[in-house]
Amino acid sequence: MLPLAVLFALNLVDELDRVAFGVLSPEIRDDFGLTDAAIVGIGAAAGVTSLLAALPLGVLADRVHRVRLAAAGAVAWSGATVLTALSPSTVALGLARTGAGIGRIVNEPVHASLLSDYYPPAAHPRVFALHRLANPLGLSSALLVGVLGAVLDWRTVFLALAVPTLLVLPLLLRLPEPVRGCSGAVGATPAATGAAPMGVGAARRRLARTPTLRRIWVALPVLGVAVITLPQLVSLFFERVYGFGPTGRGVVTFLSGVGITLGLALGQRLGTRALAQGHPERLGTLVGASVAAVGLGLGAMVLSPSPTVSAACYLLAGIGIGTYQPAFFTLTCLVAPPALRGQAFAYAIVLLGLGGLVFPLLPALRSGAGYRTALGVLAASLVVGGMALLRSAATIPAAALLA
Repeated sequence: MLPLAVLFALNLVDELDRVAFGVLSPEIRDDFGLTDAAIVGIGAAAGVTSLLAALPLGVLADRVHRVRLAAAGAVAWSGATVLTALSPSTVALGLARTGAGIGRIVNEPVHASLLSDYYPPAAHPRVFALHRLANPLGLSSALLVGVLGAVLDWRTVFLALAVPTLLVLPLLLRLPEPVRGCSGAVGATPAATGAAPMGVGAARRRLARTPTLRRIWVALPVLGVAVITLPQLVSLFFERVYGFGPTGRGVVTFLSGVGITLGLALGQRLGTRALAQGHPERLGTLVGASVAAVGLGLGAMVLSPSPTVSAACYLLAGIGIGTYQPAFFTLTCLVAPPALRGQAFAYAIVLLGLGGLVFPLLPALRSGAGYRTALGVLAASLVVGGMALLRSAATIPAAALLA
């Protein structure tokens, strides 16, 4: 279980920077004299840019030593966290946030590809659930970030949050490189198995021939509208609509983390049961239903007149986010050829990023009513995307045979 433990730890510490930028967005906004739309725009632009970087990283993940690639990403996001704290201007801040995002995005195709080869397919729902558990646990750091942000300058908080990554890095570099498609085997490169890497164009065409992936890819841009800026928007929503300070916003983010934790437990249980009973198509149903549930929870949060009820609805949305993850990662591993899994995950990330480009078209956010409208649009996009994902279920058994 050492590979899972180390990758879990890396996934955990990379959340610290992201959570801090979400919780402390109002303080950063005020320090630079920005508007709400500007600080959200910096986060959105950095998020979209880093997501678009996922494809070249996915290609690398299918060609090079993945453990070393993961280490390079860790160094990048840790350094960018320091640069965020030292930023003298909004341009420098935007560049630092982009660097942090690119460093973190390495985790998505690389960690998933490594875990799919370190562990057998039957264990994938549990393995991915445990790995993704780092995300809600990272959200629990919002409590600490909120308290620190109330007593310390936000720049000092970011400097402190860069340290944990450097402590985990030596453990990562000690991991062996597994052979692609041979769960539990080690031996570093595609050459070790006698297979030459497929060209980028050929790999894209091969993945696009998989009907399950095609249907998932069609839905992902819709989801990207919602997921890229959601943490920042929710933080600003609770500040503008309910007057929450950094500690209160930290509590709201923490509750979302609790919901995601509960959802991960539910998702791995249902995903494992689906595979054990020989019904992989249920993974597609689980993915679609859980994404739609996120939208419903977010919509209820927006419509509620009470801060307590809104926070509880955000927790329910978190359950949907957690439930979706083990099923999605297991499903992608099931239908994508082992030598192309890095790129399969990367294309999913890129399509989310393209959806995020729609965000600037939303109305300017200047009031509580504006936040309710914008978040309502995001909630609706999640419901639509979830319904589209439900259509992938029927294609899964045949796609799994071709992988």
